[in-house]
Amino acid sequence: MRVAVILLLSLYRTAVSAETLKFGLINGGSDFFEPVNHGWTQRCEELGVTCYQTYPGDDANYTVNGEYACMNHRNAVIAKWRQMGLNGIAMKPCTFPPDYSQNLTRDLEASGIPVVFFDSDIKESERVAYVGTDQSFLGRTLARLLRQLRPDGGRYALIGRKQERCEGFIDEISRYNDRNDRAHWFEIEGDYTSTVGNGTDYMGMMERAALLEPEAIIFFKQTPMRHENYTQFVQANRDKQITFIGTDGDDYQLEYLSRRYVDGLIGQLPYEFGTDSAQALFDFSEGRPVKDVITTNIVAYNLIPLELPHLEVDQNLLGNLKYVGYV
Repeated sequence: MRVAVILLLSLYRTAVSAETLKFGLINGGSDFFEPVNHGWTQRCEELGVTCYQTYPGDDANYTVNGEYACMNHRNAVIAKWRQMGLNGIAMKPCTFPPDYSQNLTRDLEASGIPVVFFDSDIKESERVAYVGTDQSFLGRTLARLLRQLRPDGGRYALIGRKQERCEGFIDEISRYNDRNDRAHWFEIEGDYTSTVGNGTDYMGMMERAALLEPEAIIFFKQTPMRHENYTQFVQANRDKQITFIGTDGDDYQLEYLSRRYVDGLIGQLPYEFGTDSAQALFDFSEGRPVKDVITTNIVAYNLIPLELPHLEVDQNLLGNLKYVGYV
């Protein structure tokens, strides 16, 4: 059956030129995803492809009243795009209900519509490719930045854990713990991650972690830094000299960096989510090979100290010049 579908897709591609290709983007709901739209539009214009996009607003999958919001939005948009004859779809997948994205991609593939996922992947689906950050590498880069900022080692707290990022961080930061000539890092002991109720109490986690006086607090998501009391929390704990390192490089986060409310950031590049998703759909429609996983770049931000040590010049070191003055 799969062979027959692939054969039909191959025949279909030969009859579709770039001028008649139509792709659709179903984006995520936070400000983080705005650059995805820009990258998508730019690459579509370069390829001469007609492209559409939708920005659903708050696309939370697990809110009490909106756990099906992600699925319902995608079903409505895709039904409309099917009638318009779209040739491919790029989307941030839904993680709820279980198996929804797998069933959706299977149905779209059977209809000759390839799907590219970005930002998060569902490997068990029938998607053509995943475009996004190598999450394990991001975690490792967070760890390397921490070693750079705090070379003497110590204890850390992890807020907003995301599985692959967290695993990459722990694997990298503990790499030299069995060596006596390198600094050692360990997670703080104590229950600081418990939450009460349905929501995630990031501020409560941060406050409990700070009481344990770690050398560093690592944020694996933007959300904790978006809390309305984040800057007050950092200010209240300045005397503890905690190093704060966050994920992503949104405008407000870069402002926090300049004001020293965070000491370092590892940013993703959502613009590339858009450009690479459009390119993957185009290449697939043209019968070109497409990588299963297309990783995008990351960038590290941290402040270079401006208070440099006083410059001392030894006036006796004159090189080959032996005498200065009059004889």
